[in-house]
This record gives sequence, C-alpha cells and structure tokens, in this order.
Amino acid sequence: MTKSILAAASHYKRARYFNEEYTDLPTAVRDELQAACSLSAEAARGIVTVGFYGDGTVFVEAEGAPDDHNYDEIGARLIVDSMLDEKAELFRALRLWYAAFRTEEGKTLLQNVDKA
Repeated sequence: MTKSILAAASHYKRARYFNEEYTDLPTAVRDELQAACSLSAEAARGIVTVGFYGDGTVFVEAEGAPDDHNYDEIGARLIVDSMLDEKAELFRALRLWYAAFRTEEGKTLLQNVDKA
C-alpha cells in the first residue's frame, strides 16, 4: 500500500518536517500535528512520522536511527499509542479531511454542495 508522509519530527536532528503537498490543511491542524510529532519524537528519542496510506487511513510510526543501539522500540510504541489516544479527534479529522479533499468522491460531493 502506498504511503504519503504528512509530517515528521526527529529527535536526532532536532528538526521537523511538513509535506508541502498538504498546505491546504488548516493552519491550526498543521501546528497541532507538528507539535505532537515534535513532543513524541523527543519522548521516544527517535523519529516520529505521521502520514496517509493510499486509502486515507492515517498512520503514525516511530523509529530509531540505524546506528542508535539505545533506541527503545517498545517505549516508542507506547509513546505513539499515547499520542494516538490523546490526539484521537485530530486523527479522525485528518481522515475526514482526506476523504473530502483528496478523493474523487469527496471532490464531487464538495462540488455538488457548492452548486446548491
């Protein structure tokens, strides 16, 4: 299944990334997503990535650098699970946004609403 990265943050580089393909997301959503990625990456002491699968399902992943032998996969998974729980509404909104603005069915529906 294809994946598209939406946002990511790295504890190693102290940097965050937001995919320019998704700048049509509301600013508040982008800010909340980047903050959540940054906080989770720092807590996991690794890299946290949020994105969409081709069907619009949201995924969240954590990983360590290949040479980081101290990276705790189990602890990182717990941090990601906590992020998923705390930000459940955000991820639900992202799925709906994707369905409305990134699928042909959603675009057709929005065009019909605009005509009404």
